[in-house]
Amino acid sequence: MNSISKRDTLFKQDKGSGPFEFNESVANVFEDMLGRSVPMYQECQSLAVHWCARLAKANTSIYDLGCSTGQLLLKLALSIDRNNGIALYGVDNSSAMLEKSRKTLEQSPIPCELLEVDLNQKIAIQNASVVVMNYTLQFVLPENRLPLLKNISENLVPGGSLILIEKIKSDISELDQTFIDFHHQFKRDRGYSDLEISRKREALENVLIPWTVEENQSLIKKAGFQTVDLFFKWNNFAGFIALN
Repeated sequence: MNSISKRDTLFKQDKGSGPFEFNESVANVFEDMLGRSVPMYQECQSLAVHWCARLAKANTSIYDLGCSTGQLLLKLALSIDRNNGIALYGVDNSSAMLEKSRKTLEQSPIPCELLEVDLNQKIAIQNASVVVMNYTLQFVLPENRLPLLKNISENLVPGGSLILIEKIKSDISELDQTFIDFHHQFKRDRGYSDLEISRKREALENVLIPWTVEENQSLIKKAGFQTVDLFFKWNNFAGFIALN
């Protein structure tokens, strides 16, 4: 099922670091990068699929905002009942990622429509019963997060839901540093050097902006969702389920 992904050695290169971008170089190693950088990544993908299967309504749509290489869309296409009339949409602002998605979805048994959209701008959500955002909201500018989630909440069908998985932080400094230390050790255990970890962290500075569990839950409720709860947490990563 997985598309071919090269080994991530991007931050071994001896060059001046700039802001992290979802460009072609990143797209080519993205699956390896995720597997070695994001704890419980595959398990969270499976959880997202299970939630979609439980919550998606017949003859509606599922949107994957920040679909990257299309792996979640493919898993959804292989898991949902084709007779339920569910349409799949993948949205990303990176043309390189969408090209990877197109190749991934050549294996899909049902059509998936891909849209190139910057989530800092308004996106049209149509007839959706589930919207998934896996490690995506953290890259949206903080001032644009509430308008984005309001737009999602207002355009879901009655009883619709949001699945949100994010990198988070703690507002307790000692715990937050421990979470970071544990995450760095996770990366070391999977072959990243301290130099690579440091360079990537610098590249992500002011690009990936995590919020606390409480800040995310407050944001989700402010956007109009009636119910929000955690379904996953690993130190500084968390999964939220929100219901309209």
